[in-house]
Amino acid sequence: MKTNKFEATMDKFSGWIEQYIAPPLVKMGNQRHFAAIRAALIRTIPLIIIGSLPLILTSLPVESLANAMAPYAEKLNILYAMTMNFMTLYLAISLGAELARMYEEQDATIISIVTVACYIITVAPVNLADNVLDVTGFSAKGMFTLFVVAVIVVEFMHFAYKHNIIIRLPKSVPHGIAQSFASLLPMALLLVFFWLLRVIIGFDLNSVLNMVVSPLLAVTDTWYAALICALLLQLLWFVGIHGGSFTVWGVMYPFLLANIADNAAAVAAGTAVPHILTEPFFYSWTMIGGVGMTLPLVVLWMKSKSPHLREVARLSIIPGIFCVNEPVMFGVPIVLNPLMFLPFVFLTSLLGTMYGYILTAIGWISPAYVQIPWTTPPLLQPYLSTGGDWRNVIAQAVLIVLMGIIWYPFAKLYERRCIAEEGEE
Repeated sequence: MKTNKFEATMDKFSGWIEQYIAPPLVKMGNQRHFAAIRAALIRTIPLIIIGSLPLILTSLPVESLANAMAPYAEKLNILYAMTMNFMTLYLAISLGAELARMYEEQDATIISIVTVACYIITVAPVNLADNVLDVTGFSAKGMFTLFVVAVIVVEFMHFAYKHNIIIRLPKSVPHGIAQSFASLLPMALLLVFFWLLRVIIGFDLNSVLNMVVSPLLAVTDTWYAALICALLLQLLWFVGIHGGSFTVWGVMYPFLLANIADNAAAVAAGTAVPHILTEPFFYSWTMIGGVGMTLPLVVLWMKSKSPHLREVARLSIIPGIFCVNEPVMFGVPIVLNPLMFLPFVFLTSLLGTMYGYILTAIGWISPAYVQIPWTTPPLLQPYLSTGGDWRNVIAQAVLIVLMGIIWYPFAKLYERRCIAEEGEE
């Protein structure tokens, strides 16, 4: 009877999350500009990963290997600098194309070109006297400026098409030529607007936005930001909504990307790594084997007496190693399962996040500065993302064991429930 009351309470709580917490987050995540920014950021991940690789080679943990690579460090750092230090410039191309998809009449290539041109005028107007172009704004420091510029560009281009502020050519003219001439007038107006703003008036939008965003960057690197992010991630996943789209890869993602770019720059400069919260941080301490740290749970059920749980575990083990845990989430299911609510939401990823944050804050393990694919297997994740720090590997191994201990009583409780139900069939 106690179990029934508990399940009823958890059902009510799940319903409350589904009714009051999830809808506004889903609505925000589906907002078209927000969705385009998220998609554009995700498209730049391969470039960021490649750009991070030289840092591993120039910061090898073994002294003999580090000395062997020392003569090549300068040339390797050029590869790093030409990718990571220009990441927002490349992002401008991706973001322009993603925003253009919101409107039928827009050409993705043209919007990308206009976005890049307006962005460069805004963050890096050329100094003709010295023939110098300051590229500082092309790094993560110009990311939030790009978001503002890109939205202004696409919305004005749409406004111009909608209100016929374009040059229309006869229908017999090839589509590509017609599109180019149609964009001519709104493109000119946009370029002149950003030129007037930055060069004539002297308003530095990038500096102003960085002043506004700096406190937010500081807040998003705190333990309570990590805690809230992990809690929302778990709550949303528990009701079957992809929580990562609204947390790690949603609201937090631009800040996490800026943080790891700062960390990489610090390592390249030989200074202290400034930030704890990055995307790889959540891979290593919040989502081992997927949200809810389900990999130890899958291992526990590999030899289960319940045929259903045993089969789900066997199907889930390989995906789980690569941090894909939808098979166990929906196959058991863990989603909307009252018996799994407490460990899944509060006792696994949440504790893991705090564990990783505290150990990093007190200096027992290293912060991540190398962007890695989210499908990187456990133990390899913390090693690669920190440039080969074995302390992080040991700390994650300990955490995996602790998660197994936490999951064990709940795994056995649900196993008994499944065996009883299977016996009645």
